Amino acid sequence: MQPLILFITLFLSFCVHAQEDRHEEFSVAVAEQDINVINYPASGEHLAIWIMPGMGKPDHMFDTAKQLSRLGVEVWMVDLAESMFLPKGPSTMRAIEGKYVSALIETAHKRTGKVITLIGSSYSAIPMLRGIRDWQEKQQASDLLEDYLAGAVLFSPELYATIPALGLEPVFEPIVDATNSPIILYQAGKRGNRWQLDKLIGRLERGGASVYVKIMPGVTALFYGEEKTSAAQDTLKLIPAQIVSSLNLLKKTATPSVALPLPEVQASSGRGLDSGLKPFRGNPQPPVIDLDDVAGRKLSRHDYRNKVTVINFWASWCGPCVEEIPSLNNLRKLMADEPFELISINFAEDAKQIQAFLKQVKVEFPVLLDTDGKESAKWQVLVFPSTFVIGPDGQIVYGLNGAIHWDEPDVVSQLQALLPHRK
Repeated sequence: MQPLILFITLFLSFCVHAQEDRHEEFSVAVAEQDINVINYPASGEHLAIWIMPGMGKPDHMFDTAKQLSRLGVEVWMVDLAESMFLPKGPSTMRAIEGKYVSALIETAHKRTGKVITLIGSSYSAIPMLRGIRDWQEKQQASDLLEDYLAGAVLFSPELYATIPALGLEPVFEPIVDATNSPIILYQAGKRGNRWQLDKLIGRLERGGASVYVKIMPGVTALFYGEEKTSAAQDTLKLIPAQIVSSLNLLKKTATPSVALPLPEVQASSGRGLDSGLKPFRGNPQPPVIDLDDVAGRKLSRHDYRNKVTVINFWASWCGPCVEEIPSLNNLRKLMADEPFELISINFAEDAKQIQAFLKQVKVEFPVLLDTDGKESAKWQVLVFPSTFVIGPDGQIVYGLNGAIHWDEPDVVSQLQALLPHRK
């Protein structure tokens, strides 16, 4: 009998898990557009519309949606770019109008009668907030005001209108100042926008939004398969239950039915990623560097005069950062007999991680550790790699968002032209 009992137990276990992991796919017509939905059903009162940013491998997003379904939260997973046959990336998320998300909110409530909450991360926060405001405008124009939209849960939102020129303050999307819905914000502690968080919260709160914040220590990009750190894995185990608590909190502070006016679009000071050295437009006085290298040795720089200094901010998980390392090695060799220094500052990784990386990738210049990301914030670094070129007068001459080939003749000539004896 034991084999039969074992078989029945395994069969029932399989059936239970199959039931728990069930999902269906359908499309809904919203704003004259068919939007594909992956639905994880549940019997509870909450329905979360998860607007996916459409970048990377979203394995952990789907895993979290399954867990939420088991906890009684229905989830609609939506990739707007894919449904609309648009290229995936930040520029697409910035271009998507709010009417699509607004129509999804209305459709989801009509189909289920549930309390609706939006979930998103990174650049998907832009169409999400636009959608909430569009929904509010429709509510204002309606004779029947309804309060079924609870608010939004945002994970490390990227709400910049564009990447600012290196050293300049970011320009936020106008929707930031026109948002008054309650928001629960989970911020990855080791993401590049971590130390811009206070600016974002200030803008949202000035518009009347109630913002609840939780920092996720040690996390860089929570929901993508590439994030394999123990901090991320531990956080992922806790996140489903935390989201449920967030939904219950948001339900108590429902989204206002009155939309705020959109401010005028500011002239952008950004230019995206650079393809070459650009004149620096921020404060030309470089901050003091006082950091440890991977071996625990202190390196301090208070005075940058009488030489050319290149300071490169990077991370080992950043593909373009790694790709430009060989050309930086070559640059250092080409400038070996000149008053020249090359320093790299690693963003928010610990010494063991970088030591393991250096065993695989040859790096022939000092690697300093910005373990908490505060050094990068001092230099107004938002993307990786970012590189500063300091002239012999001790002032920043060039700035660069993005990777280039540092050993190309034109780049080397620009740096050599700065050398003291060439003046």
